[in-house]
Amino acid sequence: MKYCALSATATELSTHLEQRNADLLEAHESLSRSAGIDTLTSLANHSAFQEFLQAEWRRALREVSCVSVMMVDVDRFSEYNDRLGHQTGDECLAKIGSTLKEMVGRPGDLVARYGGGEFAVVMSQTDQQGASRVGHRICAAVEKLAMAHPDSDVSSCVTVSVGAVPPPRPPIRTGKNSNWSLGRTKPLRWRKKRPQPDRRS
Repeated sequence: MKYCALSATATELSTHLEQRNADLLEAHESLSRSAGIDTLTSLANHSAFQEFLQAEWRRALREVSCVSVMMVDVDRFSEYNDRLGHQTGDECLAKIGSTLKEMVGRPGDLVARYGGGEFAVVMSQTDQQGASRVGHRICAAVEKLAMAHPDSDVSSCVTVSVGAVPPPRPPIRTGKNSNWSLGRTKPLRWRKKRPQPDRRS
């Protein structure tokens, strides 16, 4: 009887600790969201990206300067998650986030987790040519991570596509929270060029 009572107490304590840990994790994620941080990648989250983009676009209009916005999309990320599991997918996103932060390191720029397997990059005082150079470097840097992707029809390892987004349109004010539309129809996309087979006879 004493053994059964101790066993039940241990189970209750274990359940209580699990719930306590879950509550702490939820509180941490809530705090991070309110601070504008994506908990997985430690980058700016979607809300912080929207706020930064609004401020940067208005500043560019005032100063008649350039601002470039790029979307970075992990190729076949759903297939990667399905094959290797969500934990491996999270680790992949964290590595890509760190790489993007290294590639775009100027104080006036922003790298954000847009959602899912997508990231957003805002670069102040940067025209399309400058964005193109950064886009190519991002593609090459991610591929250099050499993270195997068994279900990709793009490459044997994880790759990204980078799209230059048209200038943002001001939000339609329907309430307190209003997102800027990025007009992402047929964006210019870059991938690291792969060697072509030698067809000479």
